[in-house]
Amino acid sequence: MQSYNIAQLSEQTGLSPHTLRYYEKESLIQHVPRDAGGRRRYGEVHLKTIKFVNALRATGMPIREIKRYLAFYQLGPATKADRLALLESHRAKVKEELEAVRANLTIIDKKIQGYKEGKF
Repeated sequence: MQSYNIAQLSEQTGLSPHTLRYYEKESLIQHVPRDAGGRRRYGEVHLKTIKFVNALRATGMPIREIKRYLAFYQLGPATKADRLALLESHRAKVKEELEAVRANLTIIDKKIQGYKEGKF
């Protein structure tokens, strides 16, 4: 099983060690074992969790909602519907934001084209 120290995990995820410790403090990363010297040792499950949390954060999900999702996950299969509903709701919000960005990009593209055609 692959194991990472905090510097290696930082390199793998693009997050600073400070952020990784914060995620652990906030229970976004759980059950991190320590070696004989007291240093954190992260496994593949931690790496996958962090990548998922990063995707949720990058798409605007608040930490409190991520915690809610993870709490449902910890409760097991009985919460599958709750987890699915939370993710579908977030996905709908992300799609709305994406459409707004696309609309704004169209406006910017038209302005750029106007400059290129000498209209401005």
